[in-house]
Amino acid sequence: MHKKKHKGVVTIEFALGFFAFWLMIAAWAELSFMSYVSAVNDLAISEASRAAKKDTQNYIDSFYAQLEDSNSVWSGLVDKSKFRASVRYVADMDALELIDAACLPAEGEQTAECGVADDSAIAIYYISYDFNSIFGYFIDEETIFGREVIVVQEYERDQFNI
Repeated sequence: MHKKKHKGVVTIEFALGFFAFWLMIAAWAELSFMSYVSAVNDLAISEASRAAKKDTQNYIDSFYAQLEDSNSVWSGLVDKSKFRASVRYVADMDALELIDAACLPAEGEQTAECGVADDSAIAIYYISYDFNSIFGYFIDEETIFGREVIVVQEYERDQFNI
């Protein structure tokens, strides 16, 4: 009689336990991929800004071409079409101090340029990755996956004064 009352309890416990275990594995996989995408953003912006700052003209095209390079480390696991990139040109340190927001591409655009490249010794390169997370409600994805780097443009550095 006692055995009949507990029939099916193990099945219910297994179902609930397996669901919790599956959620934990899914969360681990999602956080691992988020960490990978964050590291890819760091690597991508450093490599792309390094290549673009040495270009003689059209810095944004050089910057985005480096991001789209199919031989790069991130090309296998990260969707390159989800990268957004921009360059803000700054004439001097005083103008750099006044900047309070990133130069963002317009909705639906992949790239943007702010300012004038000629005689601008400083450039702020920005990339972001449009990441769709199952934890999107809890995480501010734009902050996590947006990166900026400030560089001195190689072919404009004669204009740079401290």
